[in-house]
Amino acid sequence: MRLCRAMSRCGFSVVVAVLVMGCAAKTPSKNAMAPDMEDTPVPTVPPSTPTPDVTPAPLATRPVGKQIKGAKGRPIGPVVTFFGAARADGNTVEPTSVDKNGIATYTSSVGSGFMIVVEAKPGESEAEVARRVFSYVPNDPKEQPDLQIETNRDMGNGSRDVCDRQRPKIGGIPGIKPANFSQTQAISDALNDFACRFETFIESDSSCTMTKNGDFSYVSKDSAVQFCMMIARAYQFPVGETLLTVRLRDVDGNVGPTKQMRILRPADSKTSAPKGKK
Repeated sequence: MRLCRAMSRCGFSVVVAVLVMGCAAKTPSKNAMAPDMEDTPVPTVPPSTPTPDVTPAPLATRPVGKQIKGAKGRPIGPVVTFFGAARADGNTVEPTSVDKNGIATYTSSVGSGFMIVVEAKPGESEAEVARRVFSYVPNDPKEQPDLQIETNRDMGNGSRDVCDRQRPKIGGIPGIKPANFSQTQAISDALNDFACRFETFIESDSSCTMTKNGDFSYVSKDSAVQFCMMIARAYQFPVGETLLTVRLRDVDGNVGPTKQMRILRPADSKTSAPKGKK
């Protein structure tokens, strides 16, 4: 009996062992190792063609003028290409007259309500026209604007305050007679007081003046820059004849030749726009 029981137990164990081995042969092992990376083909990309180095474009530079120096009686700075008057809408007018020295006279009935226009181009130095309309330092007469314009008579109340062009206290412009651009405090103050009322235009198609066809344009095709000032009642021209003198500096500090014009305000004036020949 004991032997039979033992054999029965052994037979059962053998059967179980066989079944387990059979299942193990059919079921893959969870611990089976993955194939090596070297055995798996990896797609390759051909090397790209090297991009050649690109030379950066040179930065724009301001033109350099000639290395020459101005002498007394030989100004080499900017040349004034136009100095005259225009109506408030930007239309220019012909002067009432031009004297033998080439000085134009414009007539304004009330001395205000129109524009003074200055245009310029590089002079003999070939340096760019400088464009500062205000360069004021109290007690430093060497500080002057690049646009230098003077009147020989007081305009408005002739206030000596510098650049008093805004409310609530708008003042006039002091006169300098005769024209003088010396570096004294009074003259430098007057130059800044007048020039600070101008606006600067560096593109012809966005200027303050226009053609007869209504297109914005400099008055002179040779101009490189334009300065415009609307004459307000607070600094209107006085009755009679007023002489204006202008000159400009280039970026190297060279001054150009002067140019003049006159504004005539008759005593029996009624309208504001400057009159010219039709």
